[in-house]
Amino acid sequence: MKIAAAVIAASAISLAVAGCSSDSSDTTTTTANSAKDKASAAMSSAASAVGGAVSSASAAAGSAVSKAQGAVDNVKTTTFTVAFKAGFPSLAEGRDDAAIADILNQTCADIDANQDETKVVTGLETRAGNNGVPATQEQAQHIYDLAKPLC
Repeated sequence: MKIAAAVIAASAISLAVAGCSSDSSDTTTTTANSAKDKASAAMSSAASAVGGAVSSASAAAGSAVSKAQGAVDNVKTTTFTVAFKAGFPSLAEGRDDAAIADILNQTCADIDANQDETKVVTGLETRAGNNGVPATQEQAQHIYDLAKPLC
């Protein structure tokens, strides 16, 4: 609001100065030109302040969106990790949360690349396998069904 008021005030000063410049006196013209220059500088400064405020607001909004997106991604990853551990304890055994989250990330990358569901599920048999034992086709399908809505 302060910036808008400054712009309006600078505009009013500029208009008032323009109205005064019709006097034929050299002193009045010099004073009017000086005032006009000051008003113009004030308007430029106000416009710059408005631009800076808009830029700062845009940056803050972008940062808030990034943080919100990160929170959503974190919730999705946590949801998948918890469900994976509960649904597939033998596949989760010995894996940390990051390794399980990586299964989600790779599966989402395949889905985002428009790979066929059958191909993604087949890849999950190997990717989700544990200790050299691949996941069954049924387990891989369940993991796919769990991951897809989170991608």
